[in-house]
Amino acid sequence: MKTAIKTINKYINYVENTLKYDYNNGILEGINNKIKVIKRISFGYRSFYHFRNRIFITQNLITIKKA
Repeated sequence: MKTAIKTINKYINYVENTLKYDYNNGILEGINNKIKVIKRISFGYRSFYHFRNRIFITQNLITIKKA
C-alpha cells in the first residue's frame, strides 16, 4: 500500500489533469494499432502507394470507385 501511495503522490499532477480534462489519445492509438495490424497481415506491399491506399480505405478516408 505504501508503494501505491508513493506512486500516486509522484504522479499527482498527471492524475489531476486526467480527471480535469476530457482529452485523450485513444483514437490516435486505435489508428496506429490498425496500421500495425495491416503491416503484420500484408507481409509487405510491393509499393508504398498500395499500402497507403489500404490504410485510407480502412479508415474510410477514401472510397473505392465502382465501374
